[in-house]
Amino acid sequence: MEQINQYIKQFPELFKGKKVLYVHGFGSSGQSGTVTRIREVLPHAEVIAPDLPIHPKDAIDLLRRLCQTETPDLIIGTSMGGMYAEMLDGFDRILVNPAMRMGDTMKEHGMIGAQHFSNPRQDGVQDFMVTKALVKEYKDLTEQCFSAVTDEEQERVWGLFGDEDTTVNTYDLFRGHYPKAIRFHGEHRM
Repeated sequence: MEQINQYIKQFPELFKGKKVLYVHGFGSSGQSGTVTRIREVLPHAEVIAPDLPIHPKDAIDLLRRLCQTETPDLIIGTSMGGMYAEMLDGFDRILVNPAMRMGDTMKEHGMIGAQHFSNPRQDGVQDFMVTKALVKEYKDLTEQCFSAVTDEEQERVWGLFGDEDTTVNTYDLFRGHYPKAIRFHGEHRM
């Protein structure tokens, strides 16, 4: 007999037997609280949540390989992960507070220097360094955002934007390319 957690709103039939690829935000990992929550809410979905490399080219290459091998039914990306998810055309995607201009966001919020991952990573690495060169790598990669927008892609991509998000505000930028944008009451982190 299936156990349902009476304290958490769950949808056991939703995405049953399907794959969800979760793409985490900057300085996080595939072991974040958001991943735990998705697994609780969709108990019969297979949730794939890799730890992303710090260098953006390595991260997008990893995600594209995963999309080819795993063929997810849905991709959910938050913040920086939303920026990456937008580039994974050909799949249904939900971008939550996407950092579509990640290099600018890093500069605006003083992310240059020594950083600590907010969640444990499978490789055991907990600290990393953000340099001006790394910021430039992100700026260069974000130039690829919106490069594959077609009528079909516009039907496959949803943007969710917190009305009190003080970290990233790309609602208008997103709406300039995709019609499906929803504001929710909340901040940057879910």
